[in-house]
Amino acid sequence: MEFLLRFVLIDVPEAFLLLAIGFAVFNRSVFEDWKKALFFSMPFSAAGEILGLSQVAYQPKILLMFLFYILLLRVVFRTRLLLSVAMATAAMGSTIMSEFVLFMIFNSQHIYWIDILEGKWLQYAASFLYLLVLFLFTSILRVLKVDLGRLIPRNRHNRYLLMLILMGSVEFLLILFMNTSFFIRDNNSPLFQFYTPQFQLVFQLLILALFIVIVILFRIYINLTINRVEEETETPYLQNINDLLTAIRSLKHDSLNHYTAINGFIKEGLHDHAREYVQQILKETVSIEQAAEASVQVLEGIKNPAVSSLLQSKMAICLAERISCTITISGSGQFSFIKTYDLIKVLGNLFDNAIRATSHELEEDRYIRFEWGQTNKEQYLYIENSGPTIPKEKLQEIFQLGYTTKKDGEGGVGLAVVKSVTERYGGKIAVKSENGVTSFRISFLSK
Repeated sequence: MEFLLRFVLIDVPEAFLLLAIGFAVFNRSVFEDWKKALFFSMPFSAAGEILGLSQVAYQPKILLMFLFYILLLRVVFRTRLLLSVAMATAAMGSTIMSEFVLFMIFNSQHIYWIDILEGKWLQYAASFLYLLVLFLFTSILRVLKVDLGRLIPRNRHNRYLLMLILMGSVEFLLILFMNTSFFIRDNNSPLFQFYTPQFQLVFQLLILALFIVIVILFRIYINLTINRVEEETETPYLQNINDLLTAIRSLKHDSLNHYTAINGFIKEGLHDHAREYVQQILKETVSIEQAAEASVQVLEGIKNPAVSSLLQSKMAICLAERISCTITISGSGQFSFIKTYDLIKVLGNLFDNAIRATSHELEEDRYIRFEWGQTNKEQYLYIENSGPTIPKEKLQEIFQLGYTTKKDGEGGVGLAVVKSVTERYGGKIAVKSENGVTSFRISFLSK
């Protein structure tokens, strides 16, 4: 009769709560399929009783229950292996932590394991307190809506970070496991008659092996982080170099056209025409040089070298495309709170979008005006360009991923990225398009 009461009132609720914890770490309720949950709890509870009656040592018992937990999940709920392992780890980890908390509570009251074993009411009190701790763990996980599924990384870099965290957690649980074992052994538990120095050595070697794995994973993670930072740092500069090379090729093409025209005038004996043509080119060159010098002086006030390099490359593109580009920099903020990589995304995409839109205009009408400044309340960035007017009903659609006005269907990413980065840092973006002039204004509250 006592065995039946213990099985119904303690063992089955324990199994049910451990299953609930396994579900809770993935933000799922065990009551989604309570019939299967009860079907899981019965054999799991029976297995625990059998191991207890067989006086199996604490560590092998935990390990066997861990494996049986995985097996039952696979059979009853048809869960995937990795998911089953994660749920079993959470459940068994909760068991170890609950027992550790339990022993700490009783030891603080000078009640030891041998005392609990000798007193029937103390056994029931310890069991119900243990179930209460498991219930609290489950409740906390459900209230916090923990979901390990959302933490599963998509890229290699983050996968190594997850592995590092998992290995560290297992290492911590093993150390806690050993400490709990010492508490039980020091309380003269008969469960530890098989607890030998050799068995302890195995666990110590396992902890050492995990530590070595953690060191290796940490080294790999650091190298991947360094490589990722280098790639993110190099990408803007490589893009700037490509822009400059594109501008050089365009200028070279224009120069060849000019030389061909001059050569044609000379061959035909039209020396006056050739002289007028050269004078016109010289005037344009002087005007371009003056504008370039003025812009370079403005860019000297930019603190971020990556941003300065980006704007110089975009100016070179404007020069090659015969686009009048005016840049005004004022204030000292310059979005210093935004990561360089994200800032490059915003500026690069806005300028590329402006250059592309302006290229539809006649050469004499092409212009881009860029202003970067701050007021007492905000820091802002403003870019205006000539080009086709965007219909009012389309102004919000241009920020949607995949939206593009190109005939070949390419693009549709740049402005979506700009909006995503802006909102991530708490900023606002406004767009206006009227009478062949389109402007974007990004602003952040001054900090």
